[in-house]
Amino acid sequence: MSMQPDRIETQVTRDTWVKPIGITLQVHVVGTASVGSMAAVRKSKELVAIQDLMRGLGVGEDRIRIDSLTFAAGERWFSGSSVEIDLEIRDVPAQSVPEALGGLASLKGVSLRGMRREYGALSAERDELLRAAVAESMRQARLIADAAGLRLRSVHSLSQQWGEPNDDHDHAYPVARGVRAKLAVSADDMKGYQLVENHEGKLSLTVRMELRVGEFGDAAGGTESGGG
Repeated sequence: MSMQPDRIETQVTRDTWVKPIGITLQVHVVGTASVGSMAAVRKSKELVAIQDLMRGLGVGEDRIRIDSLTFAAGERWFSGSSVEIDLEIRDVPAQSVPEALGGLASLKGVSLRGMRREYGALSAERDELLRAAVAESMRQARLIADAAGLRLRSVHSLSQQWGEPNDDHDHAYPVARGVRAKLAVSADDMKGYQLVENHEGKLSLTVRMELRVGEFGDAAGGTESGGG
């Protein structure tokens, strides 16, 4: 009965800072709609003001999406209804975020609910991290095998665990509670989000590998401890 060869296990983590392709803003609007229709809601003065502000920052109207629309309780589908709207504003350029936040803060009935960085697929960055992590795993395995007088035979298993750039917080920009405490003011007097200039996030990868090793060389050929 043949026995499985012994194995060497390595675990390597590599990470890199990545820049977002844009910032998504989650905005809450309290206003009025002249007629009970989506077209009329789109023309409400609050949304028109937001559209004008974003257009000046290079964000088109197609990037402003209505996530939810709520008419006031007890109101019928008729003119003059009060309404609450949750908006998602996508692809705001990172360098324009301070101006966007200042403009939104100046609009009556408009409040910021959250911000999120958007990074896209990050295909090139992921490929580079994977190559680097696997290469380092193989280097460590060869070093261990050489020190133990063993011969690498083949890869038994390989697993990947990714850490995404936005995984560090529920929101990429946490509420600035530390500022409130430092200034000794009430929560109602200090509302906002922590904001940094570079907006970068960290993409990370942990690779775990198991490699078969044997005490003697394989006459049929195999992965050598000094080979690729």
